[in-house]
Amino acid sequence: MEGDSLKLNFEIALEKIDTLTKHNNELLDKIDNMENQIDILLLSDRDMQPETATTRYNNISRKADAAMKRFTAKLKKEIDKNAKSKQSKRQPV
Repeated sequence: MEGDSLKLNFEIALEKIDTLTKHNNELLDKIDNMENQIDILLLSDRDMQPETATTRYNNISRKADAAMKRFTAKLKKEIDKNAKSKQSKRQPV
């Protein structure tokens, strides 16, 4: 009987974690959209100077680096810290 209760509590916890993860991702997307809108507004307020190849490269690489950091942070949360690689699971012959 106690095992059933633990299993039920575990399932409830998993569903809550899944829901919170979805909400967190939605909020992160909203924040990204708002930051992009702020960037656009700030750029439109400045005197628009023609973008050089260097500044364009820097802007794109900065955004790509930020996206990669966000992605790796998400992966770190998703991957079990104690997971072993496939090679370490293989038994010697």
